[in-house]
Amino acid sequence: MAVTKRILIVEDDQDTADTIKLVLENEGYQTRHAPNAVDGMAAAHADHPDLILLDVMMPSGTEGFHFVWDLRKDTDEALRGTPIIVMTAIHQTTKSRFYPDQADKDYAPYEYLPVQAFLDKPLNFDALLGEVRLVLAGKGANPAK
Repeated sequence: MAVTKRILIVEDDQDTADTIKLVLENEGYQTRHAPNAVDGMAAAHADHPDLILLDVMMPSGTEGFHFVWDLRKDTDEALRGTPIIVMTAIHQTTKSRFYPDQADKDYAPYEYLPVQAFLDKPLNFDALLGEVRLVLAGKGANPAK
């Protein structure tokens, strides 16, 4: 019997989180939701998920970016390597672009934000499921973490 993969959803919008949970659970994934970065970090420590889906813009601003760096520096080595897929509407609201696999004049690919994938909101749920499958199979854009 296959082991059910655990996915932590760190998302402050309850409707969005509920929809993501429904989509993932219909595919057989086990989910847990955290409404902010602090609760997300506590859930990550408690559950050691196989994957984290992370919003960038939360109640205190760009909490998602800080969450990534806090997780990557965590004292728990296993937790530090947890794959992350960032989900955000930031590209809809600013001219800034934060795709981890692209370089700019200051950062090499994956240097600015060490995550496995980046999805724009509003989410395309087929794309979300495809990216989740790739990352969980170790074939995401940045499998080396």
